[in-house]
Amino acid sequence: MSTNWYVHHQNQMEWYPSQEAALDAVDLCVASYENGIWSDKNSYLSLGHADGVTVDNSLFRHRYSPNALTPSCVSSIFTIDIFIKNKEDWIFKYGSDLLQQSLRAGYDCNDGYLAERLARDYPGFKINDRKYTKVDTPSARCLHACLEYEHAHCSAYQENYYITIDNYLGKHQLIKSIDNCTEIAPVELPVLDISDKADWILEHGSNLLQQSLMAGYNCHDRYLQERLVRDYPGFTIAPGKCKKVDSPSESCLYTCLGYENSYCSSYNNNYYITIDGFLGKYQLIKLIGTHDRAFDRNTDIEQMKLVDSSSLINSVLTPMSLTKIISIGAISGALMYATIEYIPKIFQAIVSHI
Repeated sequence: MSTNWYVHHQNQMEWYPSQEAALDAVDLCVASYENGIWSDKNSYLSLGHADGVTVDNSLFRHRYSPNALTPSCVSSIFTIDIFIKNKEDWIFKYGSDLLQQSLRAGYDCNDGYLAERLARDYPGFKINDRKYTKVDTPSARCLHACLEYEHAHCSAYQENYYITIDNYLGKHQLIKSIDNCTEIAPVELPVLDISDKADWILEHGSNLLQQSLMAGYNCHDRYLQERLVRDYPGFTIAPGKCKKVDSPSESCLYTCLGYENSYCSSYNNNYYITIDGFLGKYQLIKLIGTHDRAFDRNTDIEQMKLVDSSSLINSVLTPMSLTKIISIGAISGALMYATIEYIPKIFQAIVSHI
């Protein structure tokens, strides 16, 4: 049996023995799109015949509204807009009476269909035309709020956080504000293939960091923060490249020697222990505070003691005049003579009176 009828969708071509069989396949594609199996922005598929056999328009139009068909320049090929076909099915199955009557009257009903379907599929969400970007690492509250919705992630705008769903009906971004009342509950997440960063996170990271990674977030910021605290406590990432000083003070020199491959840098009259190449590209700094300068203070005290001792020695060894020397010698001699001459007599007198 010849299988020259084809359905082309998402760069795939399937072959069928008849136009009816091909249309059945089209219906399956539409159902798959409606159920979220396909969520790409390409909402079109085409039907045709390899040998150029003309499509039976009456059979085609029996199944689909003329609004869903787009004839190509080749008479044997028709294109079906899944979004329009899906819209019609949804409206007649779930839409309000007004929406159904409007569609029958020939109105496009795109806005009404979108509003009613959004309220049914994702109550509390709204369409976001600004397209907020996914946050790097969510808070625990945001992470657990987004896990309640399939294919959702956390985005942020002006310090507000949102549950975010991309490509709703193939092109819309939906958002819902994450309020402070969101309940946090423990969740089980699948284990993903891991990289070097993920290895560290799964071995050393916090529970929140591990859950964020397994939920598909980049997690670079919190990974960097937690790893820095673990590997180099007290250090921060330098906002700009600090330059190595020409000649460190004694305290700076010995403080930096306590860390491998570190050196002293300076900025705005402050001095830092500095480590280059953290995780291959970051410069880490830690302020050398007053407590690190205790060595200098002790050294200063010792130097002061040495200065005082030197002053005393210098004062003793300062050259004196001959008159000062003779005067000092005369006084010393008189004291020695008085001690030898009178002290024994005084002592003897005291003993005789007892």
